[in-house]
Amino acid sequence: MAYCTATEVIDRMGIDTAGTALLGRVTDSIEAATIAIDNDTGRTFSATTATKVFGADGYVLRVSDLISITTLKFDENDDGVYDLTIAASEYELDGLRQTADGWPYDTVRMLDRQFPFGGRRRQRIQIVGSWGFTAVPSPINQACSLLAAQLAQRSTVALFGVQSFGDLGAQAVRTKDPHYMRLISPYQRPAVA
Repeated sequence: MAYCTATEVIDRMGIDTAGTALLGRVTDSIEAATIAIDNDTGRTFSATTATKVFGADGYVLRVSDLISITTLKFDENDDGVYDLTIAASEYELDGLRQTADGWPYDTVRMLDRQFPFGGRRRQRIQIVGSWGFTAVPSPINQACSLLAAQLAQRSTVALFGVQSFGDLGAQAVRTKDPHYMRLISPYQRPAVA
């Protein structure tokens, strides 16, 4: 799912009517910008349904970008079969950024029991649910249209990577636009070494 539309990119470029060639470049640029945002932030901003498995000990399980849980199951017997379904009343979802609109959960907290741990298998928790974001955040939409507009114009405005010529010679195109970086920075996942 693209994080902006061709109309938003063409408006950002200040063009009234777009021909077929420009529309093709814009469409390709939107796809590239969406992938770049996913790579630069370490997350995706479209909602997907998936089954994921985890390992934890204690009462708290850290997850990434959880919208909702369809089923939560445990492998109680350490046999590789997730056969114990946990009722929604036995856990709660929480998150550090839940005060911000649209942010997904990052914590599943058990209320009356611990997550299974120990044994031969590390991943004894299975979650079937919705992951990602329910809607594309406005800063991500803006970052996508900004980057896509730059990419679409690059072949005509910045031939050979040169944006302009000045007193100091050729000015190269920046690889990381500061406005783009400011828009995506709140959504970047910390790098794990």
